[in-house]
Amino acid sequence: MSDSEIINHRSKIETPVLSEAPDRKPPIAMNRVLSFATLTAAGFILGRVSGLLREMLVSARFGLSAELDAYFLVYIIPAVIDNLVAGSTIVAAVMPTFAHYLAAGKRDEFWRVASMITNLLLLVSGALTILGMVFAAPIIAFLAPGMAESTRALATALLVIVMPTLFLSALLNMVMAALNALDRFVGPALIFLVLNIGIIGTVLILSPFIGIYSVALGFLIGVIFQLLAQIFELRVERARYSFALNLRHPVFREVGIAFLPIVLLALVAQINLLVDKSMASALPTGSIGALQYADTLLGTFYMLGTSLGIAVFPSLSRLAATNDLENTARAVATSLRLLIFILMPLTLLLMLFPVPIVGVILGRGKFDAHAIQMTAYALTLYAVGLLALGALYVLQRAFYALSAGIVPLIVGAGAIIAHVALNLTLIPMFAHAGIALSVALTAIVSALALLLLFAWRVPAFKVAPILGFLAQCALLSAVIVGADWMLGEVLRIESKTLTDWLIELTLVGLSCVVYFLIALALKMPEAQMLVRLLEKFTARFAFRGAR
Repeated sequence: MSDSEIINHRSKIETPVLSEAPDRKPPIAMNRVLSFATLTAAGFILGRVSGLLREMLVSARFGLSAELDAYFLVYIIPAVIDNLVAGSTIVAAVMPTFAHYLAAGKRDEFWRVASMITNLLLLVSGALTILGMVFAAPIIAFLAPGMAESTRALATALLVIVMPTLFLSALLNMVMAALNALDRFVGPALIFLVLNIGIIGTVLILSPFIGIYSVALGFLIGVIFQLLAQIFELRVERARYSFALNLRHPVFREVGIAFLPIVLLALVAQINLLVDKSMASALPTGSIGALQYADTLLGTFYMLGTSLGIAVFPSLSRLAATNDLENTARAVATSLRLLIFILMPLTLLLMLFPVPIVGVILGRGKFDAHAIQMTAYALTLYAVGLLALGALYVLQRAFYALSAGIVPLIVGAGAIIAHVALNLTLIPMFAHAGIALSVALTAIVSALALLLLFAWRVPAFKVAPILGFLAQCALLSAVIVGADWMLGEVLRIESKTLTDWLIELTLVGLSCVVYFLIALALKMPEAQMLVRLLEKFTARFAFRGAR
């Protein structure tokens, strides 16, 4: 089958409103998808643990200071550009195309196409990297007009150091896209771990000599480590890279059509992020840092949605290529139910116990009681949207797999308008935490909209069972977490010392255990699924150990 035939075949199966295939297809192997998700989540957990160690180190060295605000502002600039031209946007755009080539058995052409797309991305990202370094000063002045002059000067110098990560990330993301298409998830799962190793090592060694510059340099070194980890796994697949670049190849048109709505959605998300940073820069010192730390802590929990989205995306793309909408609906429903089951109790626990979480992880060195309170306040309101943030990642990739990226784009465009309006309304009432609450509320509305639109596009997907399961988990979580909170009140825990925090976190852990045991007693499928998955991995490692 030629390239044009593959693309034409794809266009034939796309319709404005999809219906179930007339022949019932064998069920998707969700256990395989969940195994990939578990592997990805395990890597992300290592990444988050190392990330928390990184935050503990950086917060102890720099507290909530002006120089740290400068770094957090700078860090977001190459990340924003990367997300627009070479990050998750390009991965989402190329995955359905990669799935078509691999499904057609055209492995050699798959590598040639992947090489051509990579070469174009490297040219674009290389040019943007140079521009970012040359025009660092006006970029910082535009993004943070309310920032002190000395802090802006520091941010300018830091931006020059971190801009090369844009070029490296372009290559990194294309390698990860190829690995995911081939159901290779070990290297991509380790990206956060190796990044944090680079930052932690550099800060430990160099911060006494070069201060905040060590964090920026560590970030650059960490991205290099990320790329090396992917290339090592790619060698197993005997990748065949070429320097070819034929812009007339039909794949560029197909990927371009998929890329446009995805990149526009990413632009919407990044505008939201930059608006938040800009508004926070006009608030009291430490506001940007408090929001950044709270978001990092929250990300430790909604990474489950990221893991499921990454693991199920290649499978959804292959299902869409064969018009298997029954299994598409089943895969999305199973992923969402698992998210609800795990994240619902965590949402309530984060809202009721933010201080001990922040205090134990970050409360040391220059990260004083005021910094803990600022970060905990933001974490409480971010947590309102925890479940929605996780669900958004899965739902957006479901639409990308169906070549319907325009749907998340329209929802996202409405979200940015609502987000800015909510920021202006909530900041006077909640200070920096108003931004966190605005993020949570817009995420909830966006997730509900995508849920309903997905059900309209794929009739096999039913919303009522999902919402019913949400109510069931919410009720169970409210009873258990409420009892936990009342026990803390009876014990008169003031949440001011490390001992208080450790007691509270012990109660939080017990709540999670009780929740899971009750779910098992009620024979909830999600609890049983997790048990089977644990048994599978335990048996696998036991077998390897015996060998």
